[in-house]
Amino acid sequence: MRRLLAPAIALACLASAPAYAAPDEESPEKAQARMLLSQGNQLFERGDLRAALADFRAAYALYPSPKLLVNAAAAERELGDLPGAATDLRHFLDDATEDESALLDKARSDLRAIEKKVGRIGIKAWPARTALEIDGRAARDPTYVKPGAHSVKVRAAIGVQLDRDVEVAAGESMELAVPEGAQMVATALPREPRAVVKKKRTWLVPVVVVGALLIAGGVTAGVLVGTQTTTGKPLSGDLGTFGFSQFH
Repeated sequence: MRRLLAPAIALACLASAPAYAAPDEESPEKAQARMLLSQGNQLFERGDLRAALADFRAAYALYPSPKLLVNAAAAERELGDLPGAATDLRHFLDDATEDESALLDKARSDLRAIEKKVGRIGIKAWPARTALEIDGRAARDPTYVKPGAHSVKVRAAIGVQLDRDVEVAAGESMELAVPEGAQMVATALPREPRAVVKKKRTWLVPVVVVGALLIAGGVTAGVLVGTQTTTGKPLSGDLGTFGFSQFH
């Protein structure tokens, strides 16, 4: 049986921060995200990939550092969810900063390898806050999918909509444009101003954590037996250090 090489995902570098650091330098959400990341990394190294993915998702919900999408993509890839891995890598690349050049280069390389085996669906020239739905599920723009037939819905906040059944081949990228003749009024809904100060929701931390632990504790089936962990030179960053394996 062919063994899968699992990407080595190290513990968060910030976990080694000095113990004397001022307690108010980090929000409760970020601290809890760090704990979930560390827990997820340990689960990943033990081969409990589904539970690890649940922790990575919970960490991202608390503190949406783009690098957490790298961890999620690693787990999805080893679980065989190539569209999910490609989507997370794509949005990591969209959101990451250029000072993470080594990690960006590796993410691009991995994404190119996966893109040969999946299709991609996105939207083109739609206004802000347009909702994309693929096969009955909310999706980000773009989203990668398995090759084959898919049902796509696009809903703009100004009322324009599009329903279409599409066929996407492996390696194919499809962008759905605004229907011909549709009246697009860009000024109909002004952009919402960004809040300068984000109010901390300390109550959210235990709720998300309990949910993540329930998911992680309840998912023991589906673990890939024969997963082999490899290590590599870590890449430091805000919430973690990551090393990719080549995609197989």
